[in-house]
Amino acid sequence: AGGAPHDIDALRAAVADEATWRAAYECQFVDEAHALLPYDLLLARVDDTLSYHLSGKNMCEPGDLYAGYDVGRKHDLSVLVVLERIKKEFRWRGAVELREAPFDEQFELLGSVMKVPGLRRLAIDQSGLGMQLAEELVRKHGSRVEPITMTAPVKESLASRILAVFQSGNVDIPDHRPLIDDLHSIQRTVTLSGNVRYAAPRDAGSHADRWTALALALHAAGPAPREPIKPSFTEPRLSRRQQFLLYG
Repeated sequence: AGGAPHDIDALRAAVADEATWRAAYECQFVDEAHALLPYDLLLARVDDTLSYHLSGKNMCEPGDLYAGYDVGRKHDLSVLVVLERIKKEFRWRGAVELREAPFDEQFELLGSVMKVPGLRRLAIDQSGLGMQLAEELVRKHGSRVEPITMTAPVKESLASRILAVFQSGNVDIPDHRPLIDDLHSIQRTVTLSGNVRYAAPRDAGSHADRWTALALALHAAGPAPREPIKPSFTEPRLSRRQQFLLYG
């Protein structure tokens, strides 16, 4: 009406998704529209009886356990997430966070985790910094360790899995604000070429590192339950240093 010679239909046709159109051209705040995991979905799965941090008791109780590890060094956190699988449901066992930890310290932490009798599988991000660490773990522990390269199709697969698990109500998470904010930080956008992109800002020292570790743990568990593991209360034989790294 003011004389701007723009074809609105043509502009809209050039934008790949509705959320981008509303944010860029209609001045709407659409944070939740872009978030892969909206806050209401996350808060519905919070169990305030769960502890965020991994403890020796939680780690050694019998169960079918799966772990995901996101490798960091200088800028990002290194995060380990351990889940218990009970049929189709997942229960949070705990997480360990390391900041600016040398790789030998990270390898020692993961080595102590692999000693736990109930730990079936560990998925680790081998992109960039994680390559050497993943290779060493595979050499020592074989097929119980699965290296993951974070290509665009892999990210989409991880994102689809974590979204489906939350939507189905098959996962519980602790009431831990940094975790909840991290899970919410992943944004799903569609580029003009029609490709789906999953990304998160680097905020408060994290680059969705907790999200990645949880997504990898869910991936490690596989699409269907595996044969049940025999209950075991055997305490893994850890050095004092390994116990400190794992349990604090």
